Amino acid sequence: MTIAFATPSPLAAAGLTRSELRRALKQLRDSLPQRAQRESALDASLARELRQLQVTCIGAYCASRGEYDALKVVLRVAEQLGWPWRVALPVVRPSERSMSFHDWRPGQALHAGAYGIDEPAPQAPALEPELLLVPCVGFADDGLRLGYGGGYYDRYLEHRRRVRTIGLAFDACRVEGLSAQSHDRPLDVILTESARHDRSAP
Repeated sequence: MTIAFATPSPLAAAGLTRSELRRALKQLRDSLPQRAQRESALDASLARELRQLQVTCIGAYCASRGEYDALKVVLRVAEQLGWPWRVALPVVRPSERSMSFHDWRPGQALHAGAYGIDEPAPQAPALEPELLLVPCVGFADDGLRLGYGGGYYDRYLEHRRRVRTIGLAFDACRVEGLSAQSHDRPLDVILTESARHDRSAP
């Protein structure tokens, strides 16, 4: 059964700094009504997307700070399909302002990284995902993403133009009038609980 969610108006970016936008969006995300139902709807959308893939490696993330948990869906669909791909999780190195992706399988230990986010062991084999699932604090219809301000995903993708990107967010985190900065890399697709925003679509 499809649940009809109330569609909130996008948050207007005009007059707000990116830091102010992030605070407002995180408050919206933390107070979402029907959170469990919204997550379930987004689970179904992501699962449909994953089932159509023909890739050998997916870059995912360990959810934190109220983010949507995409990893559980990746693992469930991979199990159902007989593990057609490898899963890679990010390791962040703040001193180098860099991020790399490393092989991980269910049952392998994770440890808290520099920002308290679970990461695989840095000595795990490094992988180059063909698809990257990206958490969004906020997003615009044209694929522009607002993250936490560290720029790790933008720097990682800067020289990896062939990597396909799917952002995960909730409807309430849509932003109107979000302007691109020089380092921003728009995402190919953004999935929410009720929509699929495809940057390549007319």
